[in-house]
Amino acid sequence: MDPRGASHRRGGFTILELLVVVAIIALLVAILLPSLQSARSHAKTAACSSNFHHVGLAMADYLFSSGAVYPPSYVYPDDADGNWGVKNQSESRTYGYSHWSYFLYNEGEVGDRAFQCPSIERGGHPRTNPGLKKDDWEAGQVDQNGQTGANDLQDKQAARIAYTANAAIMPRNKFTGQLSGGARVNTFVKENQLKRTGDIILAAEFLDNWKAIGIVNSGGVESKSHRPINPYFHVGSGFNEYSAAINAPGFIYGTQGDQKFYGLLKLKDVRAATNLLDYSAGVAQINALGRHHPTTQKVYAKQYGGSGNYLFCDGHVENMTPLQSVENRKWGDAYYSLSGESKILNMTKVKTGN
Repeated sequence: MDPRGASHRRGGFTILELLVVVAIIALLVAILLPSLQSARSHAKTAACSSNFHHVGLAMADYLFSSGAVYPPSYVYPDDADGNWGVKNQSESRTYGYSHWSYFLYNEGEVGDRAFQCPSIERGGHPRTNPGLKKDDWEAGQVDQNGQTGANDLQDKQAARIAYTANAAIMPRNKFTGQLSGGARVNTFVKENQLKRTGDIILAAEFLDNWKAIGIVNSGGVESKSHRPINPYFHVGSGFNEYSAAINAPGFIYGTQGDQKFYGLLKLKDVRAATNLLDYSAGVAQINALGRHHPTTQKVYAKQYGGSGNYLFCDGHVENMTPLQSVENRKWGDAYYSLSGESKILNMTKVKTGN
């Protein structure tokens, strides 16, 4: 009690006390935020891995029904129903593309969302021909005909695709010389051709920049999300796998001039790039591989980015950097889906220490 007979009540916090509380909260946020961000990143990595695992299960079902023959990465369908022929595909692409994701989910084996990754904006990259839904398009995107907005042409492909195939397992549609433009053509791959299914990549995550995997067309960017990754370099014909003579050896991981980083560009360079999936760009296609998940390789991460998820032919999923995938020869020991001499010449592992 107050000596004068009145009770004494303390007022609110002083400015100094409020500043101390704010400073403590700011300090706690600074301490906890990196941990929260790391936990969120790892959760997204796990979600991507889970989705990829379901794609692997669907592929196993597909192989069972196809006589153990892997699907093509894409083809040009002959009609609106998606029918297509191996030798008679029209280069006019009147009906767009049929993608390997469609061959899986069209049979009811897996949902469309399994081909997405929450670490990539909007779950993945758009189709080349997105179709009638405005939300399936990206700003600045044009389709194969140079159209900039919703129209009837829609690829038979998951609306958003976060994954790309290993071209050595799931071939492009270049089954004739007319389509390949060279001496070599693609062939289908049977599961029994692979000696180490648990050690060969079937599919991988795309780089989280859809424009980098597209080409400039009609003032916009045409997405090439249907294309697979060719992880190899031919010592005679370079990045164009089709132009080498049939019996000319051979393919290598990396390039003749780069056996340390295998043609991998720094992250700042691929962020501003387009056309990473075509030999005409003159760069290794591994640059189109994902680097958006965490990695413990801090020195590597500063310049080259993070890691990605990889689905192997036996159905399991691993997380690694693009460099590790080629450094440890995880794409196979031959260009299985290509006619002619296709063995990989430098299968001996080369450690870079990164």
